[in-house]
Amino acid sequence: MTLPGGPAAKAGDRYERLCAVAECLRMLRGETEAIRIEDPKFEKVDFVVTLKSGRELHQIKRHHPSGKWSLAELERDGLLGAIGSHLECGDRRFVLRSGSDAPELRGLCAAARDAESSEEFERHFLEADERARDFRRLRRVWACDSSTAIGLLRRIEIRNIGERELEQNVQWGVQALFLTDPNVVKAKLREIVEDSVHVTIDRDGLIRQLEGCGHDLRRLRNPQDAISAVGSATERYLTDVRSRLIQRRLVKRAETQDILSRVEGPATDTVVTGRAGSGKTGCVVHAVEELRRKGSPVLVFRLDRVPSSVSLPTELGEHLDIEESPVLVLAAAAQDVERPAVLIIDQLDAVSTMSGRDSDKFALVERLLREARERSKPGAPIRAVVVCREFDWKNDARLRGLLPEAKGRIVVTRFTVEKVKEILADSSLDPTLLAPRQLELLRLPQNLSLFFSGGFDGSGHPGFVTEKELFDRHW
Repeated sequence: MTLPGGPAAKAGDRYERLCAVAECLRMLRGETEAIRIEDPKFEKVDFVVTLKSGRELHQIKRHHPSGKWSLAELERDGLLGAIGSHLECGDRRFVLRSGSDAPELRGLCAAARDAESSEEFERHFLEADERARDFRRLRRVWACDSSTAIGLLRRIEIRNIGERELEQNVQWGVQALFLTDPNVVKAKLREIVEDSVHVTIDRDGLIRQLEGCGHDLRRLRNPQDAISAVGSATERYLTDVRSRLIQRRLVKRAETQDILSRVEGPATDTVVTGRAGSGKTGCVVHAVEELRRKGSPVLVFRLDRVPSSVSLPTELGEHLDIEESPVLVLAAAAQDVERPAVLIIDQLDAVSTMSGRDSDKFALVERLLREARERSKPGAPIRAVVVCREFDWKNDARLRGLLPEAKGRIVVTRFTVEKVKEILADSSLDPTLLAPRQLELLRLPQNLSLFFSGGFDGSGHPGFVTEKELFDRHW
């Protein structure tokens, strides 16, 4: 890689610069300690990356016209011989990065790592004539025996990534590490790379250079930090709402399974509605606990608890103590998790024009949902779930316009009389002591919760006939 300083650097190869910038981001995440561009001690090496365990030697090759790099071409180029020489030192690894694959070398490397011994490698992994021929070529170039060649192959890595995908990864990496404009940060990183040929850049020095330009690292610099922040915010929500569950316990409901099925399926957005007191929050709590148990990052918050002064996703992130836009942090948390990430907005009716409450926060919700769709990608989807009172959802067209693709709506209904009797019996209360009208009243989960908190002891027929009496007894 040729990245001379001054004007020539600006005409350098874009792909090579992107690879170097990607390595700088890796260092900023704490995965490596330093990088040196074009270390003169190493032939056929574009940059050297220092880790605690040793060094990685990186060679960058752009796209090959045929779409692949053959062993014969790598030998003619002199790279195969250089790899063998460089790996004579046992604390080194060699990384070949290219927009085109090197299938023959990749196959031998994979076989060497899979084999438990040299004998197994030669007996079972060289059965194909072509692979045996490729292995003989490597041994000839490296002038070594089979056991040594296998050991060298285990320390070679092929990273095949196209320029467009690499550019996107760099963009996401910058966004995950910095609060400032990612394009400005990327430009500064390219400038640092171009001006640092033959110079060792360590992590602390790179951070100082970036901070000197106003680019401070965010607190949440890696997926684990983001997972922790998302988990803490969701736990605060759960702690708040669990106290209002029926006897502080979850009641299993079919609607919870409906929520899980949509979130874990191909659906994008999900709407959960129901009349006031129908138990929507209980269903959400149960769904959140199940999703977290399965490994999905979940961020849930109540919209009615968000101050009116909050109008931007970044401000909402500060309110939730996660520093940045909730969607951005959620996307970072899902980076290494093979599960959908889930954003749940409870009490959406807080921005309903019908309820006459805080409709000014409507734009905030709109931005959040749009950002969730934009950041959702194959392999790391972000699902949005909104929870809203039935009346507001049906009568406020603005709310329905927030989720135009949410064709399926989950309606949380009242308990059946049989379910009420089951819950009473589980709490050592005789359901036969209640009149049919009383049981009908307790079909609304909110009323059943009021009944239990009202202190009815089950020693006789409970004396209530209206919802107001349940509230009075509760207070």
